[in-house]
Amino acid sequence: MLIALCSAKGAPGVTTSGLALTLSWPHGAVLAELDPVGGDVLAGYGRARLTVGGLAELELAARRGGLAGQLDAHLVQLDTAGRAWLLPGLTDPATARHVDWDRLAAALASVEDGAVDVVADCGRLRAEHFPAAVVRRAAAVVVVTGSTLRAVRAAAQVVAELRDERTGLAPQARALATLIVGAGEPYGEREIGEALGVPVVGVLPRDARAAAVLSDGAPAGRLFAQSALLRAARSTAVRLAEFAAAHEGRLAPPPTTPSASATTVGGGRGR
Repeated sequence: MLIALCSAKGAPGVTTSGLALTLSWPHGAVLAELDPVGGDVLAGYGRARLTVGGLAELELAARRGGLAGQLDAHLVQLDTAGRAWLLPGLTDPATARHVDWDRLAAALASVEDGAVDVVADCGRLRAEHFPAAVVRRAAAVVVVTGSTLRAVRAAAQVVAELRDERTGLAPQARALATLIVGAGEPYGEREIGEALGVPVVGVLPRDARAAAVLSDGAPAGRLFAQSALLRAARSTAVRLAEFAAAHEGRLAPPPTTPSASATTVGGGRGR
């Protein structure tokens, strides 16, 4: 099951939210860094960890021999339990123009046996080379927003654009939702949901200490797992997984394409 996260503008915390959700997912999950401006997780949470693989190398491998069976070799394990994985993003934004987003979207959407879901960080909707094909393939599309007037207004424009048939971005199941970061600044969950006209799947607090662990690789400490951010992420992950699953069955069958088996994700190589 493929779930796409995106934002309007500014810095609502899409990547940090996506990482928190992936680490808290009720079963196995892959965080796919598809933001065309590049990926930050290994530089921050990974503490500048170097690795072999990632989106750029996956794209190169796909050109040579297709995506079937390739995904697992380009993932990085995020947790000790082997339930959370990362597809590292681009290191050079200039290469985004060469990514075959349609083929990648088909491969990510095929990881769907119920054991592993893909949370795709797609970045800003209006960014150059935005992975629109991933949004179109997603079982659910989540607009991440803050709660200021400026943030909510921008999010409303994104929701309208996602719903506009002329843009070709509207998900087939119309499974749009929003995730609020820092509610009450000044608007609350109900007000934002009504303003956007979409369900609110969760609210994440502005927990600076826990967020620094995810975004900048700060020491986690023994209370990190019980931080306000991780507690909220766990409940939000359950709600989002249920929301996406409820809409997934309404999607039109995708074109036949080589699939990446979910049963192999995380099991192809040691890390």
